[in-house]
Amino acid sequence: MNIFDSTMVFYVNSLSQHSLTFDNLMGYIAGNNMFKGGVLSIIIWRLWFTGKQSRPHGREYIISTIISCFVAIALARMLAVTLPFRLRPFHATGLNFVLPYGVNPNVLDGWSSFPSDHAVLFFTLSTGLLFLSSKIGVFALAYTALFIGFPRVYLGLHYPTDVIGGAVLGMSIGWFGNRYIVRNNVFRFAFRWLDARPGVLYPLFFILTYQIADLFDTSRGLLSGALELIQIMLT
Repeated sequence: MNIFDSTMVFYVNSLSQHSLTFDNLMGYIAGNNMFKGGVLSIIIWRLWFTGKQSRPHGREYIISTIISCFVAIALARMLAVTLPFRLRPFHATGLNFVLPYGVNPNVLDGWSSFPSDHAVLFFTLSTGLLFLSSKIGVFALAYTALFIGFPRVYLGLHYPTDVIGGAVLGMSIGWFGNRYIVRNNVFRFAFRWLDARPGVLYPLFFILTYQIADLFDTSRGLLSGALELIQIMLT
């Protein structure tokens, strides 16, 4: 572990078990998807229907941001599986991490800490919002850092560099996605086709934003179940 992570974890963890209320609040925020993707998904829907963002060009940025989120979560999971395994702070022996009240020490056991898929996903989304509104984008970035990134460091789920690395990756995906996807003629043709068919567009839009709010947990569960079923059928 590098000196930056050890220093930051030491100072943040010094707050642990000082307040039952604060520890439980951090756990509730970190575990409640409404506080994470739900808030940002509500912002997406609002921008879709209000102001200059509701015009076709603004809606193109919204759809490209959602597409970028799919790329982001897929890349985050791929990196977590392929990069060298990294124990989470509350699993690391010798770190003397003081577990906050209410945290299950066995949660995410066997899951690598780097990068934070939460950070990758929601910094991608927040960066995309910058293309629609600088004020809303800055708010989303700050919200992601304070209410999604910080609780995960406080609870020992991630090191600071897990979140920072995820943020850099997510912001890069969000920036490149909105710079190049929107300019792609195939994307524009597909968007115009969908925009002319609200009966197709809105159910699809709902499912996509629901998956973002849910951190793709249900999609990953369906995929995992399908793979297990295929494996059983082949044996």
